[in-house]
Amino acid sequence: MRFLPTEEQAAFTGSLDAMLSAADVPRAARAWAVGDHAPGRRLFARLADAGLFALAVPEAYGGAGPLPVELALAFVELGRHAVPGPLAETAAAAALLAECGAAPAARRLLPGLVVGG
Repeated sequence: MRFLPTEEQAAFTGSLDAMLSAADVPRAARAWAVGDHAPGRRLFARLADAGLFALAVPEAYGGAGPLPVELALAFVELGRHAVPGPLAETAAAAALLAECGAAPAARRLLPGLVVGG
């Protein structure tokens, strides 16, 4: 059993860390806390562009996964940077839609979740 990230997983979390370090997450979190969601939504869109939500969605619906280990590693970085917004909720909704057996709803909703919609 392997307990250390692979080189590819480490590279992914390293790039996520670099992106979040450069994104002024504290400003977005402060704005989110007072009701200004615009900076947090921009960050949310950047995370979607980086493939964060695709990790929770099967390839059949436009995702890259499901890749639960990679998703967990990504959420470690998101928590370390205190990224605001409905990140866990979006990933959970994607995972539940993919597994609930409601293919019409999954086909309709999952591609939008992959891109942060």
